[in-house]
Amino acid sequence: MDDGAESLMTVHLLTHLGRAIPLQQTLDRLLEWLCLDIRLFLVSERVPPLRYYERYRRRSCSFPGISILLFLLEDLGEERIFQVHEQFQRPPWRCQRAQFANSRCAPCQQEYYGLEEQLPVWGIRRVRRGPEILRVTLHCSFDNFEDAVRLYELILQREGSVQKGTQCVFVLHSGPHAAVQLCLRQLPIGVTAEPPESAALQFKVQEIGQLVPLLPNPCVPISSSRWQTQDYEGNTILLKVQSSSRTLETNIGLSQQHDNTGNGRIPQDCVPVAVKQGDPGRRSREVRAPKGKPECAPVEACLGSE
Repeated sequence: MDDGAESLMTVHLLTHLGRAIPLQQTLDRLLEWLCLDIRLFLVSERVPPLRYYERYRRRSCSFPGISILLFLLEDLGEERIFQVHEQFQRPPWRCQRAQFANSRCAPCQQEYYGLEEQLPVWGIRRVRRGPEILRVTLHCSFDNFEDAVRLYELILQREGSVQKGTQCVFVLHSGPHAAVQLCLRQLPIGVTAEPPESAALQFKVQEIGQLVPLLPNPCVPISSSRWQTQDYEGNTILLKVQSSSRTLETNIGLSQQHDNTGNGRIPQDCVPVAVKQGDPGRRSREVRAPKGKPECAPVEACLGSE
């Protein structure tokens, strides 16, 4: 895998001291089967220990907030699929099928595997045609689904493809051997998902000044080029601004105004450029403010510098 290859989305994973390199190697070995030409996952060490409430807090529903599925072609051989499945049977992977037994929204025939608590779960699916796919799925509560679609369309600056009315898929990368997708999946009424505390989705954006006022949750700077916010389900989102002299000046100005206000919110009058109106016929990109959502705690500074 080319370490220098860039991706529109990067998944940051946090682990304990001394665990980052082994987990990164585990993921790299797994993803070699898909022949991806981008680096999609970055594992970093969490410097401070997990706080008590983070380690032992449990929600009423154990359905995972983020799942990662590998769609493998049957035409490339049963032995190959068996070998990938066999990797999930070895440490540090653990089968998490039993944890979803009481969740009425998880199909009982599907198996998931995990590396650690508060990290996304993984699975394998067989396909008979089309490209092989690595799909990162965000599970959304029933009421938040449409707003989540508009939010990620705003961040990605592209429309998603709605499938069966309960899924929206964004194609983030299409290579000669495999594709990378971000998928939003609507859960049944009354079912909620638990966002992984030790994972963050990072997206590359061209301009932060136009984006911040449109986000449903506070967006705070954590470096000169990265900002942090949350989606409607509480998943951590990092926004990495593309490097340019003008963009850097804008980011520094926004960061300084944020520090001066001290309230974790970006003033409306600091936006340097007016927001462009959407094209006629497109779905509205106006996003709804979340109800009663607390401000997100800053992600640890130990995240990778990608």
